[in-house]
Amino acid sequence: MARKKNPDNENAGDSNARLDTSAEDKAKARKWFARGRELGEKKQFDYAVEYYVNGLEFWPDAVEEACKPLHGCAVARRQLGGKKPGFKDSMKRSMSDKNPRQAFVNALWLFGHEPDNVSYIEGVVRNASKLRADDTALWAANVHLKALENNTKASGKQFQALAAAMEEVGDRAAAREETKFAVECYQIGVNALSAWRRRSPRDGDAELRLRDLSTKLTITRGKYKDGESFRESIADDEAQKDLQDRQKSVQSADRVEQLIEKAQAEYRESPDDAGVLNRLVDLLTRQEKDDLEKQAMIVLMDAYKRSNDYRRKMQADDVRMRQLSRRARIAAKSGDAEAAKEAKFTSLKYDLAVFRERVEKYPTDNRYKFEYAVRLLHAGKYDDAIPLFQAARNDPKNRAACGMYLGLCFYSKKYYSQAISTLKAELESYEFSDDDLAKSMLYWLGRSEEDAGDVPAARETYGRLLQVDYNYKDVRERLDALPGS
Repeated sequence: MARKKNPDNENAGDSNARLDTSAEDKAKARKWFARGRELGEKKQFDYAVEYYVNGLEFWPDAVEEACKPLHGCAVARRQLGGKKPGFKDSMKRSMSDKNPRQAFVNALWLFGHEPDNVSYIEGVVRNASKLRADDTALWAANVHLKALENNTKASGKQFQALAAAMEEVGDRAAAREETKFAVECYQIGVNALSAWRRRSPRDGDAELRLRDLSTKLTITRGKYKDGESFRESIADDEAQKDLQDRQKSVQSADRVEQLIEKAQAEYRESPDDAGVLNRLVDLLTRQEKDDLEKQAMIVLMDAYKRSNDYRRKMQADDVRMRQLSRRARIAAKSGDAEAAKEAKFTSLKYDLAVFRERVEKYPTDNRYKFEYAVRLLHAGKYDDAIPLFQAARNDPKNRAACGMYLGLCFYSKKYYSQAISTLKAELESYEFSDDDLAKSMLYWLGRSEEDAGDVPAARETYGRLLQVDYNYKDVRERLDALPGS
C-alpha cells in the first residue's frame, strides 16, 4: 500500500508554504496509525514502528498522531534489546535519497530502530525541513537537541547543523507570518548554539553565529510581543539577558550566583528537562569551586537515581575526575612531594574505578577501553593494559596512540623486541612526523633500542628525534652517552 510518489511536485508552488497533505492521504495514514497503536499496546514494537513509518509517508506532519507514539515505541523497543540498524540497512535506506519524501521515510525508519542515534535524528530534522513538514521538523529538533545535550561527544558541527535547520524552518514560518512558530524554531536554534558555545568557549564562530541568530530571535519575538503587557515585555527582556550572560565564559561572581539561583529554580520546576539540568550543571562547574561542583554532582546523581540514565552518573564522575585532577596539579606545584604523591594517587585510583565501570557498562566501546588502559599503564598494571590497548586500536581515532602506549608497555616489561617492532610499525603508518605523538614514539623506540643493546639503531633514532625537536626530554644527553659517540 505504498503511496504514489511524484517527487517533481513535492515542493511545488510557494517555497515557504507548508507541505499540503490531502484529506485522502490523511485518511490512509490514520489507518496505518491505528494499526500501529494496536501493535504498540501489544508490545509488538517492531511491527508498530513499521506501521507508523508507513503512515507518515502519507502524512509527514502527523506529530501527535504518529511521530510521538513512534518515538515511544522506538524507545520501548530498544529497552527490550531491539536490534540496531546494520550497515546494509543504512545503505538500503539512504537519508540522502534524491526523493525528499523517501529520504524522510528512510530517516524515520532508522530513527525508529535506534532512537538515540543522533545522526538518525538529525536525518529526520533535515529531511522533514526539506519536505516542508515543518511541525515534524520542530518536534524532531527538540528531540535532537536533547540527544545532543546528553551526548558528551557531540561536535560543534552537529549543534551548528541543528541551528541552521531551525533557522531555515523559522524563516519560512516568518515569511508565512506564523510569528509564534518562528520564535519557537529560532529559540531551539539559539539553544543549540548556546550549547555549542558552552562546550567551545573559545570558538569565535560559535559566538558570532549565536549573536546573529539571537538578534533575529529578539526581533521576531518583538513582533510577537506587540499584544503583550509592559510587564511581560520586561520579563522577556530579562530572560534574554540571562541567556546572553549564560553564554559568556567570564562573569562576575555575583552575576554567576544570580544565574545559578535562577537555574536552580528552573530545575526545581522541570527536573526531567535535559536542557535545564545541563544549564544548571554548566553554571555550577564553571568557576571550578569545590562547593559548587559538589552541588553539581548531587544534582546529577539525583537525576541518575530518578531516571536510571547512566549518562548522568558519567557526568557526575567527569566532574569529580576533573576536580581530583585539578587538586593533583595544584599539589604538584606546591613543592610538597608527599602531598603531590598522595593527590596523584587519589586521582588515579578514582579514574581507574570510573573507567573500569564504563568498560563493564559498554564492553564494545573502544574509547572507554583506551581511557581505562591509559590509567592502568600509569598504575603500572601493564599486563591488564596491553590487551585493552590492542582492542582499542580498532578505533581509528586512537589507533596511533594505542601503538605508542603498547610500545611503552612492552618497554616497561623489558620486552624490547616487541616494543621495537610495535613502535616501528606505528611510525611507518603514522601520517605526521613532528607532532607530540610522533616524538613520543621516536623517543621510546630509541630507549627500547638502547636498552636492547642496538647502539647504531638507537643513535639513528635519537638523531631523527633531534632533527625534529632539539630540546626533547633528555635525548641529547642519551645520544652523547651512547658508546662510540
